[in-house]
Amino acid sequence: MSAIIYYFSGTGNSLFVAREIAGKIGGQLIPISSVINEAKLSLEADVVGIVFPVYYATNDCGIPLIVNRFVHNLENLPSKYIFAVCTCGNMPGTTIENFAKLVKSQGGELAAGFTLKMSDKTLTLEKQEKALAYQKEKLNTICEYVSAKKKGRLETRGVMRKIFLAPLLYLAIKPAFSRRYRKLAASSKMSFRVLIPLADKGFQVDTNCSGCGTCAKVCPVGNIKMVEGKPVWQHGCETCLACYSWCPREAITGQIVSYNERYHHPDVKLLEMLREK
Repeated sequence: MSAIIYYFSGTGNSLFVAREIAGKIGGQLIPISSVINEAKLSLEADVVGIVFPVYYATNDCGIPLIVNRFVHNLENLPSKYIFAVCTCGNMPGTTIENFAKLVKSQGGELAAGFTLKMSDKTLTLEKQEKALAYQKEKLNTICEYVSAKKKGRLETRGVMRKIFLAPLLYLAIKPAFSRRYRKLAASSKMSFRVLIPLADKGFQVDTNCSGCGTCAKVCPVGNIKMVEGKPVWQHGCETCLACYSWCPREAITGQIVSYNERYHHPDVKLLEMLREK
């Protein structure tokens, strides 16, 4: 069985998961950012895995913009065993279901889709240990399922949640979230998807910035340029927060990260993130 695991990661969570899966099933590990500029990408492996974080599950489809573009560039989908793993901090919503529809729109079939909740530093030590144990067990389950090329498991929100909980969340969260992104992007007339790349107007740096350029180097889409020793965002942002998470001097601040804890996966090194480019 030949396998390729594509991944997109800002904090290192999805890279960690993709790396673990690739190691267990003997797959090749490829960052999506390294192939996103290819107009068409022919899939050669029998098994294709796509690992990514959940973004904007209550406002959009939960799929990062770069992952959406990536899938639209894929060829030879009908003959492949395709599986997906989405990492999340909270509820993944219908991300896997939406991803299955995206793959189908390109002529393929999502054979299996999994969600994996990640730990973070806001958890107590006991909860972090439980989260890590859960991740290990879940990764083993995923790899066993994929290795056997099983089909049909799509981990998405249940019917009752869709009927009762989803509308309430939609009504409560979406308007506030949309207002926030309109403010960040300094625009009031654009769709939410158009607002996302412009939200980097909410980044700024403080006096701790040494001009090292780590933020520009770690940005998976090359959205940051160094101008006179300071980062300048180019309004093509994925809002992955890689720049914020990996800044060695914690110099990146601003409204866009006003509700975020600075975090990156403890088992992923900066050098691994830089290799994505």
